[in-house]
Amino acid sequence: MFSKLQKNGTPDSIERRHTHEPPGEYAHKAHRHTSLSIASLFSPSAGRIRLGFAGSAAGAGATTLCFSAAEYLAALTGKYAKRDVTMLELDPRAANPSGKPYDKIGIDKRFAGRDFISLYKLAAEGRPLHSVNNIDGGINWLLRVPGEAVPAPEPSILHRLAGNAAGDIILCDISATGILYSAGPSLDRDSLLALLADLDHIICVLDPLPSRLLASVPAVEVCRAAAASGVPITFVFNKLNAGVNLREVTRFTGVRDFIPFPALPADAVYAAEYACRSLAPELAEPLSRLFRD
Repeated sequence: MFSKLQKNGTPDSIERRHTHEPPGEYAHKAHRHTSLSIASLFSPSAGRIRLGFAGSAAGAGATTLCFSAAEYLAALTGKYAKRDVTMLELDPRAANPSGKPYDKIGIDKRFAGRDFISLYKLAAEGRPLHSVNNIDGGINWLLRVPGEAVPAPEPSILHRLAGNAAGDIILCDISATGILYSAGPSLDRDSLLALLADLDHIICVLDPLPSRLLASVPAVEVCRAAAASGVPITFVFNKLNAGVNLREVTRFTGVRDFIPFPALPADAVYAAEYACRSLAPELAEPLSRLFRD
């Protein structure tokens, strides 16, 4: 895979760096993946649990998996002890283009005739956050509103959002590349590491497309650093299909213990978004391995 990239113009130094040398100082450390126990998540004594779905590169699919996981877990509240499920978007960018969770989930349709409270606006104004509830379908949706004029959230604001969001099981959609590469010196590697290190579990989502794997190296290193500090981590290889050279992917990433998620047919993806629902039904089998019974 990466030798092909070299022949097409990738410098030899980059080839050596990304194929023959470890991606970073944490690559040699084994981080055996830890599935999340349903019994632990739904234990009445568990307290608040924050799960970070960290997209390693733009388009890796962290938002889609976070949304699907939220609906998957919300559907289990009738089978297990009642736990309030929240989907929290942690986005540090100053501009908030449409097409991210708010539109993907169809918040306008879901909240037609009722107010949707902007957590980011309240945070920017320094107002209390812990009582904000936008409940629909058994999930508390705490998302950025497209086009809303709010300042780019500082790292302290992101920590405050994650620390004060209402809910028992809080699924955080983290744009890892957004935090690493947003404009402004405060939104850097250390800010991302501090945010991840404050969570209870990291789900690092990788897309095996070669260009996205190359782009994912900085974010994956930060995820590994958080894991080295003691945060449990699970690696997800998303969008797997017959065209993926899995041997090359595992060699490049150093990840051999992962949960595979398949590439879904385009018609299923389009149909779900038109219906303003997640892909939880289509991803039920891999989700059951991520959240083991």
